Amino acid sequence: MKQTVKTSRVAGQLEKMFRALNAHFFGNELPEVVISLKKTVGAYGHFTCDKVWQAGDARRYEINLNSATLNRPIEETCATLLHEMCHLYAAEHDIKDTSGSGNSYHNKRFKAIAEQHGLEIAHHKKYGWTITSPGLDLLNFVEQQGWQDLMMVEGVSIWDIMGALPKGTASGGTGAAKKPSSTRKYICPICHQSVRATKIVNILCGDCMVKMEAAE
Repeated sequence: MKQTVKTSRVAGQLEKMFRALNAHFFGNELPEVVISLKKTVGAYGHFTCDKVWQAGDARRYEINLNSATLNRPIEETCATLLHEMCHLYAAEHDIKDTSGSGNSYHNKRFKAIAEQHGLEIAHHKKYGWTITSPGLDLLNFVEQQGWQDLMMVEGVSIWDIMGALPKGTASGGTGAAKKPSSTRKYICPICHQSVRATKIVNILCGDCMVKMEAAE
């Protein structure tokens, strides 16, 4: 697979990921969006409350992914994209999933939606139910797709660190305070089928009936 080292290829890969996630987790229910790449201080991504883009005869929402964090592990990038897609789902169903200043507090409605669609959600004392990790279904789906890490990232300056850049219109960013990924990959030593788990487990391959081994 070619490395994603061009903006056009990164954008195309993210659009491909959106469509695949839409099909797998939402039954292709979600409308097409515009995916943008720009720095977003304090968040890995955001979703616009309104359809801010005119695309031909249609108006579309925007999902932004922070260009300064694109080179995270692909499953983490997918979790961010899926997080914002959950906000899109809420918007399409008139579900108020955020509140507070700038709609930054993620309530239990958001937690329920996200956990029904492949994510694990933990609580942040300021931003609510927003700390996002990929669930096992998402981890296995990403591995099945064979998606690779994105190989582009926008450099961070001292002004970014000081918070001088605007956050942009956000109705739900995946806050910067994330718990580190603790997933483990297990492989069958015979057929090489693999699964992921969020903790140490003893698991058998159902086809070969042998214990699966933790990958290095």
